[in-house]
Amino acid sequence: MADIYGVDYKKRFVTLPAKLTNVATQGGRMRVLYDTFTTSSTGSGDKLYMGRLPADCKVWEVAVGFSADLTNSTTVDVGWEAVLSSGSSDLDGWHDGVAASGAISYWKMGGASTAAGNKGISLTPTSLADECSVVVTFNAAPADSKVVSIYVAYTID
Repeated sequence: MADIYGVDYKKRFVTLPAKLTNVATQGGRMRVLYDTFTTSSTGSGDKLYMGRLPADCKVWEVAVGFSADLTNSTTVDVGWEAVLSSGSSDLDGWHDGVAASGAISYWKMGGASTAAGNKGISLTPTSLADECSVVVTFNAAPADSKVVSIYVAYTID
């Protein structure tokens, strides 16, 4: 039977002299971005900015939740928009057309979701080279007084 090693494990603990690994993937601190918004005269196509992520971060998990049905067959996209126009943006990079049809949350990466709009479960983080805003786009006008929540877990170091 042979001993085999993951790339970072081998760098840190097997190869001599030991090499440092990226702290964002080994021993780094997980950071959280969390924000809420209560709808009021929100229209179709409106972009809701829910926080800003620093350049060179790795996004491990993204969740969007709703306090109740947003009505009007509302769906939302969740992604990122670069602060500078020369940066990379993907407005539905994490969630694409998820139905806001009740008090429900959709998770990207960390937990199972059967929602068709979820971009799927992945153990590979999204690497963002540029400083980016987290954006929720409404694909139809939601009813007023509904709460939208966003949760993003990321590393940078």
